[in-house]
Amino acid sequence: MKATKEIVDSVHTILKIYKRAYFEKDLDGIVNLFVQDPDLVAIGAGRDEWVKGPEELKNGFKRDLAQADEINMDFEDVNVSASGNVAWTSARMAMHILIKGEKIAMFGRLSLVLEEKEDNWLISHLHFSIPDEQEEGQSYPV
Repeated sequence: MKATKEIVDSVHTILKIYKRAYFEKDLDGIVNLFVQDPDLVAIGAGRDEWVKGPEELKNGFKRDLAQADEINMDFEDVNVSASGNVAWTSARMAMHILIKGEKIAMFGRLSLVLEEKEDNWLISHLHFSIPDEQEEGQSYPV
């Protein structure tokens, strides 16, 4: 289900806005990229980072921004597919974070589901995960 160039461009624009809003610690800028729907789900890399609905989403991003001095991210291998008014994307995502003078890097995987509402693409599902430490070629970390 190949996405049109317009949809691919829209998703890349959303990723650029998301990156910039995180870097600028613009909470409203991040939250405005998401549907305002109680079925919205965002799953982060932490065990407790599973939020549902706009209010929990806002609180989760507020915590992210408060706990870091600086946050920068990059996306690679962005893949976009679509059907009708729904698009989904997957990408490798690197987060470079400065916390109390210490630099931390998180290399993970991002997937998004987006809905087109009134000619505007919004995120309805986000999942960021960090791969476990199993050896290459192994399915389990034994």
